[in-house]
Amino acid sequence: MGRDVSIRENPPRLIAITDRGVASADATLRRFECVARAARPFTVMFQLRDRELSARERLAFGRELRAVCTAEQQWFQVNDRCDLAGLLGADGVHLGEASMSAADARRIMGEAVFMTRACHEPERDLEAGVDGWVLSPIFEARKGRAALGVAAVPRFFGARGRTPDAPFLYGLGGVTAARVQELLRAEATGVAVVGAVLVGEGMEALLAALAV
Repeated sequence: MGRDVSIRENPPRLIAITDRGVASADATLRRFECVARAARPFTVMFQLRDRELSARERLAFGRELRAVCTAEQQWFQVNDRCDLAGLLGADGVHLGEASMSAADARRIMGEAVFMTRACHEPERDLEAGVDGWVLSPIFEARKGRAALGVAAVPRFFGARGRTPDAPFLYGLGGVTAARVQELLRAEATGVAVVGAVLVGEGMEALLAALAV
C-alpha cells in the first residue's frame, strides 16, 4: 500500500493466482514477472494463495512476489491471511466465501486495502466493505460445483444494475483468452486465472484480450 495510484480508481483487469500444484515457486515467479512487465502498470494483481504452505514458507514466497509487484508497478494481494498481508504490505486481501467478515478484515487491514470475496452464488446478498467479488466457477466445473456460465454476471448485478458504485466483479474458472470478451461484454471488471498464466503459451493472448 502507500502508492500514489488509487486501486479503486484503477482496479486490476487481471488477477493472477499462485498454485504450487500447477507451477513451482521459481516457475511462478518467472511467469508473473513476464506478465508484470508485459502489462501496463497497475492493471494486474498477483495473488499469493498456496494455502498448503506453512506461514513461514508463504511469507518468504510472498516477499519475492511483493518485490516483483513493486519493481514492475503492479498490485499485490494475499489470500485470506490478513496477518501475512499486513507483514507484506499487500495492496489487497482476498477472503474466502466462509472466511472472516469484511468488517473484521478491515479492522485488521484498514480502509485502504482492496478487499475481494469469493462468490459461488450470483444472487447472494452483497456484504458492506467488499470492493470486489470473484465469481466462480464460470466456464468449467470445479470441486463439485457446476459451471455458472457467463450469464451469472448479469444475474449477480440483477436489480442493482451496473452502476458506478457497484462492486467490481471478476470471473474465475476455465477463463482463456478466447473467453475474456464474453465476460467483459457482460460487464465484468476483469478475470481471475491460475492456469492461463502459469502454464501454456496463452499469456500474451490473454493480456491482449484484456487490453492491459
